[in-house]
Amino acid sequence: MTTRDRAVLHKPRQPVEHRTIDRPAGASIAISSYGPADGPVVVLVHGFAVNSKYWYPQVNGLADRYRVVIYDQRGHGRSALGSDPTVNDHLGQDLDAVLGSVVTDGKKAVIVGHSMGGMSVMSWAAQFPASVRTYARAIMLAGTAATAPVTKAAMRFGDPATLARRAEYEFAWLAFRAIHWPGGDLMMRSGMTVAGALFPGISRPQLKFLDSLLRETDWRTRAKVGRSLENLHVERGLANMPVPVAVVVGDRDRLTPPRLADPVANVLRYTGSLERFETWRGATHLLNWEQPERFNRTIEELFSATPRPR
Repeated sequence: MTTRDRAVLHKPRQPVEHRTIDRPAGASIAISSYGPADGPVVVLVHGFAVNSKYWYPQVNGLADRYRVVIYDQRGHGRSALGSDPTVNDHLGQDLDAVLGSVVTDGKKAVIVGHSMGGMSVMSWAAQFPASVRTYARAIMLAGTAATAPVTKAAMRFGDPATLARRAEYEFAWLAFRAIHWPGGDLMMRSGMTVAGALFPGISRPQLKFLDSLLRETDWRTRAKVGRSLENLHVERGLANMPVPVAVVVGDRDRLTPPRLADPVANVLRYTGSLERFETWRGATHLLNWEQPERFNRTIEELFSATPRPR
């Protein structure tokens, strides 16, 4: 592992507090809090098939001066999936429970969602608009989308734009699923062909760390949560964000490409909440690993962003 990768991906050395909150039907959410208890609060929400370790670059970069809270989404990491059929509403409901547990004493947090984590934030805002006003100082949506990347509706023959989008998505999805096939070290043994299709230019140490996170996610979680994401519609939450919102995406993101960030930014621009909309050159879906200093700086700058009257 290179010196730079080691610096951002290693297990955080800061003291940590663990807690678990119970959710209905046997689900649970495992929460880890780093940094000074009286520091400004950052809540980080990870994406599909990984876990809270995904945020190590942010914990390592921020927890010396911020209270950095990470948690495992249901069925991921140390959190139990539960027996209920998984629906997108659960993502937002779990986040609301986490915020009620860790954002106390009248504080407000910068809430950051990546990929499915961004979808969780939008689901939360759609269901709990009062909680957004209570808990959120600002929001950052990174490499995410408000609707399913490809509709399951039948495509019209001869519609090249739709066919191209379907081909792009199916290629990325097949590559992603290949990571989980028997012999899960396929990324390494294939000469990084699969990984290169999804994350062009990412380093081998980063890919190895990603592989370790993916292996920790049970196939039942991938199946149940993955199916729910095929019916994703959380755009309603964007209208319930009366705080500064940053939207960032990598120009080489194959899983949630820039075209999926455009409608998110457009809604926020219309409501007056869009603080910034940036496409990061050279970044893939893992932009917070590839450009951690820029990602962390964006989080910090949101603490001083000025809310717009609505």
